[in-house]
Amino acid sequence: MAQVQPVKVTIGKDSLMVEVGATFTNYITIINSSSTNQVLTLASQIHSSIQLLSTIPKKITLIPGEKIIIPLKGLINDNTNISANSVAVQIRDLTGSFFKSVSFTVILKEKNQAAVTLYAIEETLVTYTDTEPVHLQLRLVHNQNKRAKFSLGLLSMPEGVNSKPFPLPISMSPRQDTTLSILLEPFRRWSVSVPYQVIVTLKDAHGSVVGTVLCKLVVATADKRVVLSDLFAKGGYGATTALTKLSTNQWAKEIRVWGTDSIGKAQVEFQIQYLNYAANHFQQLQNSFISLRTERATVRLGSSYDYHEMPLFGKGLKVNISQPDHQWTFWAINSQPNWLSTDQNAWTGNIVSVRYDRQLAKLPGGSLSLSGSYFTQANTLRTGYLNFASFRLHRSERHMLEVLGGQSVEYARSGVNRAQTFGWAGQLNYSYRSAALTWQFRSYLSSPVYTGFQKGATLINSQLIWQTSEKTVLSARLSHVHYNQVRFTSSVDNYRSVFGNTIAEVSLNQKVGALEFSLRPYWYSQTDLSAPISQRADAYRAVPSLLYRNQANQRFEMSYDVGILHDRTRESQPGMLSQRLITSVTMGTFSLWGYLQKGPYFLFDLSGINPAQSLAVSVTPMVNFDLLTSRLTGSVGLNYLSDSRNSGVRYIGVGRVQFNATPTLSMCLEGSATPYSQRPELAFSQYRLELTKRFKQLKLEHHGQMQLSFFEDVNGNGNKESTERWMDSLLVTVNENVLLTNAKGSITYRNIQPGTYTISAISAGRIGDPVLYQEKLTVGRSVTKQIALLRTFRVKGQLKCLASLYESQPCQFNRFTIDILRDQKSISTTTPLPDGSFSVHLSPGNYTLLVQDNGRQPQALVKTVSFTLSDTGQYPVFDWTIDGATRPVEIKRFSSKK
Repeated sequence: MAQVQPVKVTIGKDSLMVEVGATFTNYITIINSSSTNQVLTLASQIHSSIQLLSTIPKKITLIPGEKIIIPLKGLINDNTNISANSVAVQIRDLTGSFFKSVSFTVILKEKNQAAVTLYAIEETLVTYTDTEPVHLQLRLVHNQNKRAKFSLGLLSMPEGVNSKPFPLPISMSPRQDTTLSILLEPFRRWSVSVPYQVIVTLKDAHGSVVGTVLCKLVVATADKRVVLSDLFAKGGYGATTALTKLSTNQWAKEIRVWGTDSIGKAQVEFQIQYLNYAANHFQQLQNSFISLRTERATVRLGSSYDYHEMPLFGKGLKVNISQPDHQWTFWAINSQPNWLSTDQNAWTGNIVSVRYDRQLAKLPGGSLSLSGSYFTQANTLRTGYLNFASFRLHRSERHMLEVLGGQSVEYARSGVNRAQTFGWAGQLNYSYRSAALTWQFRSYLSSPVYTGFQKGATLINSQLIWQTSEKTVLSARLSHVHYNQVRFTSSVDNYRSVFGNTIAEVSLNQKVGALEFSLRPYWYSQTDLSAPISQRADAYRAVPSLLYRNQANQRFEMSYDVGILHDRTRESQPGMLSQRLITSVTMGTFSLWGYLQKGPYFLFDLSGINPAQSLAVSVTPMVNFDLLTSRLTGSVGLNYLSDSRNSGVRYIGVGRVQFNATPTLSMCLEGSATPYSQRPELAFSQYRLELTKRFKQLKLEHHGQMQLSFFEDVNGNGNKESTERWMDSLLVTVNENVLLTNAKGSITYRNIQPGTYTISAISAGRIGDPVLYQEKLTVGRSVTKQIALLRTFRVKGQLKCLASLYESQPCQFNRFTIDILRDQKSISTTTPLPDGSFSVHLSPGNYTLLVQDNGRQPQALVKTVSFTLSDTGQYPVFDWTIDGATRPVEIKRFSSKK
């Protein structure tokens, strides 16, 4: 169905080349492009050969315009025998009206050495105060025989790391092996309750990503409180007051109050938004609601901005009941969104709708949706029904198919002449994707009297993209948008509206170093037969463009759109030359945007006296700033606009300034304007001053707490003796958060909900060592427990690789595994770091150490050592040279024939 999606979802890379036993990192970008909050659920489908190391949130909440990036870090198991493995993430809203599946393929490659090896020495960064910077140690190994330049980028979720020093330029000598220490500073203070995910990306001189690492940054304290919201949610409570000046010199006052809290296992959310347009004596209460959400159900009362095949805009009740493979959604909506409306027909337009969505278990990748709606229209006093069914199949990475069919009946509520109409709609979408070729075809057809969201539509969009090489892309696109709509003005009277456009184009995109060239010739046809004067125009155009960008935050882009526009409503008039020049420049904190149009481009440009001589010029310089330790941020500029179709010129300030007075009090000033035209029907500008105050969550319910105390169990009897010490400075992980035991060996985790928690602990002086304690605790309300820990010691070793004479590839230590046995049972398994070092954490006793080579075919045991770890932590030195050959040697005997 060709309609604007409320949420935009993209994947960082469609495919990744990864060696067996190596990790990979990708990311998903989600943008809320709607005007309302979006609550989304995420589910992943991962091949069994892939172990996901990062956490995908099950639910996220996005405010309008918000953008988040979810990192995906995984590991390819050594036992896979499949050359390509898929990772898919499905994103849907709670109504089921929005569904998007993004995926990428992990392709196994031979263990050739990459241009650069990048990894974090410690994947968990721990700080003990909320103000001190944190050092991130990175190991970089340049594996090529020539000098090269790179740039290091960084982002964090939630935002909190000062990213001013990034991207950081790096120059590396041939075969250089270095350790880089990066200082991570907080904007003001680190969040104690929420851990940060830090993503470091290494790019080469062409801007291509050559390495990525994902780390976790936590503040370790002995006492923490659970934040009852997901990583990206705007939890807690808040109030906003705003004053807006519109281009009509009209003032609007706004008050908005919102909140999110939990009651047991349910989450409560509400919002009230009031607007007052004083000059027109007009008031609005809209986008106001209260909702209760559990794991399986959601009930929402208030404003609605949903849609499936029919727009469900207004106010009313929505109920969603979901199961792992299917869900039901019910709506009862009044189509007037303003609760304060005094219109006599305000309550006569209503919609009752039900929708059923199901994942087809017997057809992997298949899903089915069915819906039925009954509606009444307030302005025309008509009523009717709309039903639709859709089927979607996304069984493989190469192919995706979507089919939809809809049917509607509409008639007058009363009278002899019911003016009954029967409408229909159909949709067919298909996409094909390979390594070099992508084809997408989308089509939607509906009759002029169809009551759905796309009435009287003929929508065809087909795009073919061929990547002939890493730097060359060819594409072709056809977009046909045409509407032939019959709209009723009363119960029986109607009029017809016909409008649309068609674009057919081909393009060539070529990269040369930091430059990117493109050429796009196209044909553009526009039609509007509904205006007071019917108009139609065709244009034959070409757009050459140039883009330059480098790692120093410098960017230059220019496109020149030139062609001949033919006014088909005046066939005797010759074609008119039309030119558009768009330029943007970015240099550090300064940016400049420029626009020039001479001659007509759109249909409305033909309405002037002499459209061929029309001229519009717009220039907007902007300055970005980040002051007071990121408390004062934003961009300010001035828009200049001169339009020959209007007298005079216009100057207007634009930009956005955000001042965070405190972590919970902020002020924002915004100015915006239409940069293309001063015509009254097209011009728009506004200034808005907004003051926001946030509050902590209210205690709607008394949540429990977890109190754990750790002691060193010297005699191994499991009981705390007076001579046994408490384990202070112990890093205790509770699910994704980290706490630090105090002098009495205790941690307290407050505000927890009932459930099962994974608890692990390691010594604070040995960050990154294997876990020395791990347990799952089920908490009903609160739990207090003493935990006995055996005395443990860190056992270290070093592997050195002796490659065979015929072997030209460098040794890859990640193909080896270290297995520790005790009483013939495996108790610990680890993989050496890229330099061959390894370590494990063991208590005193007798052990057997095995070194397994997974790179051989078949796999081979290359080292077996039995050793004893004494009560004082003494053990033999483990420093071995092992065979680094990656393929077996076949030995043949030769003899002469007699």
